Amino acid sequence: MDLKFHLFDKSGKQNTITTLNLAKKNADILGIKDIIVASTDGYSAEEAAKIFHSDHYNLIIITHNFGFRKGIDQEFNEELRQKLQEKGIKIFSGTHVYSGIGPALQKEWGYMDFSGVFAKSIRKILSDGVKVCHEIALMAADSGLVKLGSDVISVGGTGRGADTVCWITAASSRDFLNARIKAILVKPL
Repeated sequence: MDLKFHLFDKSGKQNTITTLNLAKKNADILGIKDIIVASTDGYSAEEAAKIFHSDHYNLIIITHNFGFRKGIDQEFNEELRQKLQEKGIKIFSGTHVYSGIGPALQKEWGYMDFSGVFAKSIRKILSDGVKVCHEIALMAADSGLVKLGSDVISVGGTGRGADTVCWITAASSRDFLNARIKAILVKPL
């Protein structure tokens, strides 16, 4: 396999187009059709839709859940959501696997559950984007948008935009140790 690996000097939104193009190159090399992309406000989703056409790929956009940010029902642009769904792109807004009720418990009682510790560890050891890639692959599997045990390309980032690509075996969150990261293809240093 002649996979395309890339390291960015800096994390961030400025890497989005390059990241998505590298995700596509690797998906094509591996013959993977399931592409999962994290998108908070819709920027990464809109750019991904230009690259991964729904007649050839199963493009899945994972957003923040409703109420993720205090005072905002949903950060993802509703008009864009409708436009992308009309093109056959799947958009999922649900509870994040590595947060769930954990942040509420931590805020109220200073208690951090295992999934919170795990997520913070992955972010610190590898990168924010690797944590996001793993989490959204679990979320897509939990919601039935990808077949359990299948290989997926997962695209995440640091803050806004995309800067990380992972090749992952899809598994449900109840079986998350089998959501194997086969390769970190793109990430910031």
